[in-house]
Amino acid sequence: MRVLAAVLGRPIAHSLSPLLHRSAFAALQMDSSRYCRFDLGADELAAFLDAHPQHTGFSLTMPLKDRLVALAGERGWMLEDTAELTGAANTLVRTGQQVQVANTDVRGIVRAIAPHLPAGTAAEGSGPADAHATILGAGATAASALVACRDLGIEHVDFLVRNPERARRVLDLAERIGITASVAGLDRIRESAIVISTLPAEAGVAPRWDRPFTAGGVALDVAYAQDSAFLAAAAAHGLHPVDGTAMLVEQAVAQSEMFLSAARAPVGLEGAELRERIAAAMYAALEHPGPASQD
Repeated sequence: MRVLAAVLGRPIAHSLSPLLHRSAFAALQMDSSRYCRFDLGADELAAFLDAHPQHTGFSLTMPLKDRLVALAGERGWMLEDTAELTGAANTLVRTGQQVQVANTDVRGIVRAIAPHLPAGTAAEGSGPADAHATILGAGATAASALVACRDLGIEHVDFLVRNPERARRVLDLAERIGITASVAGLDRIRESAIVISTLPAEAGVAPRWDRPFTAGGVALDVAYAQDSAFLAAAAAHGLHPVDGTAMLVEQAVAQSEMFLSAARAPVGLEGAELRERIAAAMYAALEHPGPASQD
């Protein structure tokens, strides 16, 4: 059975999703499956989805993520807690008459960070009571990072922001999911097991880092800029740096798993083996873009 999927958003020409998902199809020898892109605004989403019932699923980027959550509520679609909690969704899949909506950015962040944490700590969702994380920013991606921290066993999060008034959304979410939180300016990063920057690459923020930092700590920069001053500083303070391509690939792997499951595609692999095959293909595609990147 083939998968027919696409990425939706505006602007969309820069999206790496076609490259990633087509590389997965190729690695799984799904030659008849297709993945394309459509330029789409939020007010066009409902009509577009109705006009394309043959598609197995969609990846969604800005400005559609909030609209998809609202549309799921209007139509009674199944909303994963990742989307319900963050108020944003980047994935829609159809299984028969059922429609499922999710935010795979959460899984992408968890999978990007967890392999680099010491065994038996927060990586398994059972961190110590004082497990601490720092998140730079307080927007939609920060909300995804917060839910990911919950899944990693973090108990407390410091949000570092330019404008504390804009942190109300993530503070309310932290209370809802049982994480204590505080807000401070973007001038100092305290000792943390996990530090996540959700700021754009051009933000130009250079906070001071405390010493010492937790042994085995991890820093993730969700912006996949080639040179990250944030990650360079994190590495200098003993944290393992993880660039944004890890989150980009891992959230796409999670989407691919959902597409294959919805289509009931017989690929001969499952679980961790399937995930590893898809991830390897996607990482390789980013290193050596080829025909799979072309529309």
